[in-house]
Amino acid sequence: MNEIVILAIALVLAFVIGRVAAFFRVPSVTGYLLAGILLGPSVIGVLTRQHLAAFVNISELALGIIAFYIGAEFEASHFKRLKKTVSYFSAAEIVTTLTLVLLTLLIVYYRTPAMALLLAILAVATAPAATLLVIREYDSEGPLTDHMLAMVGLNNLICILAFVITLGLISLTLSGPAGLSPTVVIMEMARKLLLPPLFGVALALLLQFYLRRNPEQNELLIVSLAGIMLGVGFSHYFSVSSLLTNLVMGAVLVNSCDRAKMVVERLKQIDYPLYVLFFVLAGSSIHLEMLPEIGLAGGLYVVARIAGKIIGTRLGAKWAQAAEPDRLYLGMGLLSQAGLAIGLSTWAAKEMPTVGEPLAAIILSTTAVFEVIGPVLTRFSLIKGGEVRIVKLLSSMTVGGFKAQFHLLTDRLRSAFGMTPSYQQAHFNGPVIVRHLMRYHIETIPPSASLDKIVKIIKRSRYSMLPVIGKNTGWIGMIFLTAIRDLFFNKELGRLILAQDIAHDMTTISPQDSLESAMQVFENESVPFLPVVEPTGERRFLGVIHRRDIDLFQLDKEKGNP
Repeated sequence: MNEIVILAIALVLAFVIGRVAAFFRVPSVTGYLLAGILLGPSVIGVLTRQHLAAFVNISELALGIIAFYIGAEFEASHFKRLKKTVSYFSAAEIVTTLTLVLLTLLIVYYRTPAMALLLAILAVATAPAATLLVIREYDSEGPLTDHMLAMVGLNNLICILAFVITLGLISLTLSGPAGLSPTVVIMEMARKLLLPPLFGVALALLLQFYLRRNPEQNELLIVSLAGIMLGVGFSHYFSVSSLLTNLVMGAVLVNSCDRAKMVVERLKQIDYPLYVLFFVLAGSSIHLEMLPEIGLAGGLYVVARIAGKIIGTRLGAKWAQAAEPDRLYLGMGLLSQAGLAIGLSTWAAKEMPTVGEPLAAIILSTTAVFEVIGPVLTRFSLIKGGEVRIVKLLSSMTVGGFKAQFHLLTDRLRSAFGMTPSYQQAHFNGPVIVRHLMRYHIETIPPSASLDKIVKIIKRSRYSMLPVIGKNTGWIGMIFLTAIRDLFFNKELGRLILAQDIAHDMTTISPQDSLESAMQVFENESVPFLPVVEPTGERRFLGVIHRRDIDLFQLDKEKGNP
């Protein structure tokens, strides 16, 4: 069958199964993977092994774009906000996962130390594509999402570095006196560790030079895409990690050029079809026939990796003495595993077949498990962490665009006969109110916080105003950065002032208020978000609603989208 036709079939089937997955409240990513499994060699065989080899460049390009996005999350100001917690969370999660997998494979199910160590290192990796796409699909926002994105990048960076070094040392140890010389092994390790950052920095500087010229939008897309393709191409030619190359490129660009976000926003306009094909091809690559052969080693690897991620983030929270983000849900959101682990294990199989081939077999079989449950658990963790708007969940319960257009058509017919349109009621089972669009997580300030502590909290936040919350999450007021500037000139007064003394009791809204009421308050207050507070009783603080979210929802409704 013609390869273009096969790709078209893959896109259409992924679209259909993705919509069905959304109807059953499952991330679209899982639907795309299931479409790939169905089309792949393990089921109907439309996508054969030969096709997968021919389409490998599509997967490489999609992964390169994703790595660039993850690198762009390494913005210095972003990490400055998270520096008090993300280092503890990441270190504890990586060490715990690595230790649990290593000890489980060595003690419970004996494996050679070399293979057990390599499996433990691969257990650290988290699939950036699945995680990023679930976050984008549900438009999640908050400390849990921020930590998740940062930790995906850190996990993969540490995994690549540790795997290259460990494999080099193992090959040196197993080769014996007549084998490779230490100099050759060290040179090879240095090449694989140093070339990707060098490529990434060079390409980032080239993009930065071009961005200074204030390019036209279409030109910007061409140059940006070319830069990522060069990163993938150079890495492939020199047999180094394209993920590391593009991750470094994104990190360097975002910290050296204030227009780097323009590149990300422009690429987002064309990247989604590539992502869909990436997941279809990833699903087709899953070896279902190997699932019965997963055996005790694979089962223990799955259990130990899940336990390591969850327990590690809980230990990190205690170590950092942090209440946010929710440590249980953070660990559950880091379970997806695919491209990087498969790529590294395949490379190990080529370099050292005796150790690498059984390693690759375990990774290929367990990937089927993690790629199916990973996106579902990521969605679950974001929802339970309170960082997904209810309206997104209501939207995912529908089949999507077709149903939306059907309701719009029936509304026009109802209007023609003088009847009240029912699109909104049919689609959301009631009018959309504040609680459907509010976000439940935002940094807060305790009432006893000193002026110095207030400034520290606001500095690591993305907002210049934050709520002051008292006992039992009781609403006290809002502190604005502009309102406390003058207090710095009086150091003695600054030490005496507490948050509760300068909190401004601004207008609040109830979760049951209409969006029209919220917009009226926005017009009066001129602030980016409003506090949502229980109207009676202890007036508990519940979250915030952003003006941007209301505006975007109104635009989507006018276009007929859910």
